[in-house]
Amino acid sequence: MSFNIRHGTNRNEEPNLREILEVIRENKPELVALQAVDSLVDSKKVQFQLRQLAVQTGMHYMYAVADTSENGTQGIGILSEWPFENTQVIRLPGTPGADPKVLSCGLITAARGLTFRFCNARLEYASVIDRALQAAYINQMLVNSIQPVVIGMDMGARPNEQPYFSFRKKWQDAAEGSWFQTWNEGLPGDRLDYIFVLMNSRVRVKNYKVIRNHPFVSDHYPIIATVEFW
Repeated sequence: MSFNIRHGTNRNEEPNLREILEVIRENKPELVALQAVDSLVDSKKVQFQLRQLAVQTGMHYMYAVADTSENGTQGIGILSEWPFENTQVIRLPGTPGADPKVLSCGLITAARGLTFRFCNARLEYASVIDRALQAAYINQMLVNSIQPVVIGMDMGARPNEQPYFSFRKKWQDAAEGSWFQTWNEGLPGDRLDYIFVLMNSRVRVKNYKVIRNHPFVSDHYPIIATVEFW
């Protein structure tokens, strides 16, 4: 699953971790890439949202800080049914003044003989130049991975825009051919959120779905895919 949780608030600016937890429990993903996750000391927001979700789901977690403020941090997180053998956080490039962004990856052994990397990223919204630069950098960092790679991403770009082009050749887009938008105000075809699978191993996407039955939890819809290795 990949899901931008909007800093733990719904579209009415109310805390929504309970609803996010309900989405995860209903769909039972083994891996979750969460974007726009906060760890703030603020009475109006839950402190360390990712850890609370991990405790409630019983999943392992890793948190990658993208930006720091006087109230705490915000970044991206991964929930996993399996423990992480190793983790990595990489700062993404950006133009001066752009919000800092990161790529996070966890190395996971899901079964004997199956070790892969599950990664997560949220690209810059305000600048198409930064988005394109960051997408190209992520591709460069992961495309030659020895292990299989699955990445969930809030790219902030549609499939016909420049940032997406970095993933056309060596990656399988789990939603290839889908016209279901991934954010509430989007038109058909407005996909901003993605699950990609690196095509350098015996792997395929078995199915894909946009979860639309919780429309007010975030301004993004969560997306989910089944990835098969053999």
